[in-house]
Amino acid sequence: MKNKIWAFAEILIVYGVMRLLGQAIRATGLMDAELRLLGWTYTGGLIQMLVPLAALWLTRRRWSDYGVTLAGWQNNLDIGIKAYLVRIIPVALGLGGAALVKLDYRTLPGGAVVALAELLGIAVMLWVLRRHSEEKALAGARTNLIVLAALLLFPILVGLAMRRLTLIIVSTVVWQFVFSGFGEEIFLRGYVQGRLNQAFGRPWTLFGIQCGPGLIIASLLFGLLHAFNTYDPALGATSLAWGWALFATCGGLFFGLIREKTGSLLGCSIAHGLPDAVGEALGRLMGWMV
Repeated sequence: MKNKIWAFAEILIVYGVMRLLGQAIRATGLMDAELRLLGWTYTGGLIQMLVPLAALWLTRRRWSDYGVTLAGWQNNLDIGIKAYLVRIIPVALGLGGAALVKLDYRTLPGGAVVALAELLGIAVMLWVLRRHSEEKALAGARTNLIVLAALLLFPILVGLAMRRLTLIIVSTVVWQFVFSGFGEEIFLRGYVQGRLNQAFGRPWTLFGIQCGPGLIIASLLFGLLHAFNTYDPALGATSLAWGWALFATCGGLFFGLIREKTGSLLGCSIAHGLPDAVGEALGRLMGWMV
């Protein structure tokens, strides 16, 4: 019990340090300048990545226990590309379906529609993982690298062709893939889920995947953080996006299961960052979002 309590306390301390650093730097005006120039705050993204890694370094833990490893990268790259394709389900059926019936995904009704699509995506991903072949992944590593590069370059090439390419479009691709994808996964599926796995163990087996309470708790935290995406009292925004939190929790389960299956953050980071990088950059190009 003592180990479990300390695990929660440690996670709160690390999160608190991240928040304090973010607020201190935001007060300097640096983040606002980044938002104006680049559309995103790279400083905030670095804080989210470096603080958990610093905690692992200070406590002298093995980074590989927290998924920070390139071991078996060919296999995990292949899983990440396949998971990217599966993510079309919650995006097309979930977000697209909610928009079709004119439901805001940030509200509970709209979020429930997306959450159902997320659960379908989880079921499909579990089927994909059961049928996954490491031998084919090794043989297709070069092809997967080319596919990954092509997908990341696609919005940029489209922007050039349309003569609408801007620094913010390029920045969106970079930020979403690196800092949203890998950054959030390092903290949540890497540090949080890894630390809770150490405290609670992984006593459950789900379709051949060893997991435990850490998977559930990290997913719930992922959802809760998304609820605060619409909360900024400094700008007069005081509502919480509970619909967003609902389907983000399901998304956290999707990424978390990949993390447990592979023991690495590579696959789940690609699955997380690549759809956002490609989708949001294209959305900005087409005027679907600002």
